[in-house]
Amino acid sequence: MTWTLYVLSRAPDWQERVRAEVLTIAGSGRVGPETIGKLPVTTRVLKESMRLYPPVPVITRVSAEDVDIGGKHLPKPTLIVIPIYAVHRHRLLWPEPDRFDPDRFLPESEAKYPRTQFMPFGYGPRVCIGSSFAILEATAILATLLQSVRFEWDGRHEPEPISRVTLRPKGGMPLIVKPL
Repeated sequence: MTWTLYVLSRAPDWQERVRAEVLTIAGSGRVGPETIGKLPVTTRVLKESMRLYPPVPVITRVSAEDVDIGGKHLPKPTLIVIPIYAVHRHRLLWPEPDRFDPDRFLPESEAKYPRTQFMPFGYGPRVCIGSSFAILEATAILATLLQSVRFEWDGRHEPEPISRVTLRPKGGMPLIVKPL
């Protein structure tokens, strides 16, 4: 959520699009389960912010059998590090990968991506079991916040992503919050 608020503070046109969508669907009322599925712009914004700033920037796996990857032989058990942050910003996978563009997740565009091109919650049998809930929760929180406040960038602070278990901004995320 922190990174989503940051990218929206830097893209006020998208922040207004999300707000307009939320106000059209929910007005100033409660954002509940019946609302969340009707917020495609909000969902695209969340996905794009997770592409740029994945919650889990690196995952590891141990090969269960010998495998050849990219011309390299990896005997079992080899620790394999999958840099999600790098995959999500790879220039061969994403046009202008450092640009915030939620339209990358329009249904017709998203359907063309291989499953391993976008992995904010990991992949495979150990994918985060809470990923669906996390998206629902983030959508509800973002929609609720944008009903009543605007987030603005201070014009100075450039957050530095720090990889811990999750991706965090070094020194926090100072944003200006203005009531509407």
